[in-house]
Amino acid sequence: MESLDYLKKLTCARPEPTGQSRDLVTETESNRGRVIQSAALRRLQQKTQVYPLETNASVRSRLTHSLEVQQTGRYLAKTILDQLKHTGDHAQMGLAGIDTAFTNLVEMSCLLHDVGNPPFGHFGEAAFSRWIQNHGRACHDKALARKTTNDGGHSQLFYEVLLPDLSVFEGNAQGLRIIHSLQTLNLTWSQLAATIKYTRSPYQNVQPGYEYRQKKPGFYYSEQSLVQDIWKHLDIKDNCRFPLVYIMEAADDISYCIADLEDAIDKGILTFRGLIFWLREVWQECGDDSNYLPDIIQRAENLAKDNPQTFIRHLRSHLFEDLVNYAARRYVQNHADVYHGTLDQPLIDGGSHQHLALKTLKTVAIRHVFNSQEKETPELRGYAALVGLLDIFRPILELPRAAFANLEHHEGGEHFVEHRLNHRLSRKYKAAYLRAVSQLSQKNLTLAEENDLEWYYRTRLILDYISGMTDHFVLTEYQSLSAI
Repeated sequence: MESLDYLKKLTCARPEPTGQSRDLVTETESNRGRVIQSAALRRLQQKTQVYPLETNASVRSRLTHSLEVQQTGRYLAKTILDQLKHTGDHAQMGLAGIDTAFTNLVEMSCLLHDVGNPPFGHFGEAAFSRWIQNHGRACHDKALARKTTNDGGHSQLFYEVLLPDLSVFEGNAQGLRIIHSLQTLNLTWSQLAATIKYTRSPYQNVQPGYEYRQKKPGFYYSEQSLVQDIWKHLDIKDNCRFPLVYIMEAADDISYCIADLEDAIDKGILTFRGLIFWLREVWQECGDDSNYLPDIIQRAENLAKDNPQTFIRHLRSHLFEDLVNYAARRYVQNHADVYHGTLDQPLIDGGSHQHLALKTLKTVAIRHVFNSQEKETPELRGYAALVGLLDIFRPILELPRAAFANLEHHEGGEHFVEHRLNHRLSRKYKAAYLRAVSQLSQKNLTLAEENDLEWYYRTRLILDYISGMTDHFVLTEYQSLSAI
């Protein structure tokens, strides 16, 4: 096997040096403390997993789902390390003595994997994306038309990079932005790399050979220089992944497929017998002639008799153990590609019984859970509130740069509405905006490019603020500001 050295990938260094000299395990424990104590993680307790505005505490939120992914990731990491010890590769890869650090990095990447998800989940992502696509250009044009100086109009950067980048809101990309740019957690380079699931920005096209790793945006233009620094510090080639990302991804896939169906039974959306029927029917549609999933279903059904909770528990137990072992074997068998981040498929791949089992569970959820009125009705309420809030804050995006800069100092006059809206924005998020804008003068930019970048970061500020809200706060804030 090719010589692989994990000591080049798992490092103590951070973007902002702390001045302390500590071992790798201690630094990963420091990451853990920073993550668990962050406001962004706490907000997940009131963000949608599947069912928006859910009041039943036993139904999963983004936080409880993330805790389950964390535990799955921990077990999968330990299984991989055990298999590497069994093959005799563990020590020669530099993993001796740093098992805990390896596992800590995986756990925290799992805990953070959904931290960028907006209110109302993927429906919220679609709301932000559509609003910018429909109104972003007009807001920018109005801000430009109201300027009192000739600054050269739009820049090519605006058309080719900035507007396309804003036009796709993606939770994975927003997660990296929250962790580093907004919450300024200053996690180690390795911890940051372990959260980057996809390797392109929204404005970049998918490159041949990278179809899986680039199927979604993984970071925004605003964090592009950060990502380049991560790749440089950890010797990651362009458009390649950090190896531990594959573990986090598999842990998420294993966790949510069964969980979504369990919640559907608890809420009465699916019946016990209905679930079993649909699982068997969809498995046959997948075209797998084996009895891999039907046998697992039958064993769980025999043990459960007529108790749906017992059925789910045994289904999860049988599938969980096999999926973890399969993912661990794939990690070890494809170790060179995983280590270098060139494996362009998940650990639980498309040619296996295990992948088809996950596909079956996902398909049943899509057909019989995700289209239920109990899920769709609050999503529509959330969409109306998100779009309404974006409309309310639109005047901020229509101001010339100088006028926006003066909002903090002038309360009355022409921009009295914008002044009050500005007061509602998070101080921490405004600080991130000011940091980004203050650096523009240090770059070799035309005046048009500098103004367009200021507007880009101002738009990010509005998106940061509203996307950081919890589901309930979105409704409350919209009702408060629209006098409904």
